[in-house]
Amino acid sequence: MIVVAAGSSVRFGEDKMLTMVAGSPLVAHTLAAVIDHVDRCILVCRTDQMPVLTPLVPGADLVAGGPSRTASELAGLEAIGEPARLVGIHDGARPMVTADLIETLFETAARVGGAVPVVPASGPIVGQSDLVPVENAVVAQTPQVFRAEPLLAAYAAAAVVGFEAQDTAAIARRFADVDIESVPGEPDNLKVTVPSDLDLVRPGLETSRIEPR
Repeated sequence: MIVVAAGSSVRFGEDKMLTMVAGSPLVAHTLAAVIDHVDRCILVCRTDQMPVLTPLVPGADLVAGGPSRTASELAGLEAIGEPARLVGIHDGARPMVTADLIETLFETAARVGGAVPVVPASGPIVGQSDLVPVENAVVAQTPQVFRAEPLLAAYAAAAVVGFEAQDTAAIARRFADVDIESVPGEPDNLKVTVPSDLDLVRPGLETSRIEPR
């Protein structure tokens, strides 16, 4: 699993990944949620974060990120080094992902090629071309899991043309010949974007310090 945490946190107003919540930095909770459920965990972060994160995330390999999310994801993929059958990419700001969802995503990707968790959109979604509401719209979450070989090739192809995407699936859909299946996401698998979002994840993180996930 590649956990991406190299962003600038502009909307958050401070270093989001290192913000303390429920006794630990936000990204440490995210790593704790995934690291025991995968063969290897790679944390992509900024170089200035490494001295702080290294002792906080034992068992994870730290890799320097790039100037964009897509570049950081590619850095994580290139750091795998050895052959891998499946790889997931997860947002470091989603600390509430569960073992059940991780397992379902890897099982689905092994069978189909790619797996993306989705939840119903909370409000109306409008199409960009004609401004018509999109019925039954969903919102993608992470982790997004794919067969490793076509995913790495897709990111390499995207890098050649300078293509940037908002998530892993967008790269896979454009540059890989791979089927992608959606699986039910989790309402609690929230992404922390602004400081008030910490209040939404704090109760669950406080509980996870006492009870196993």
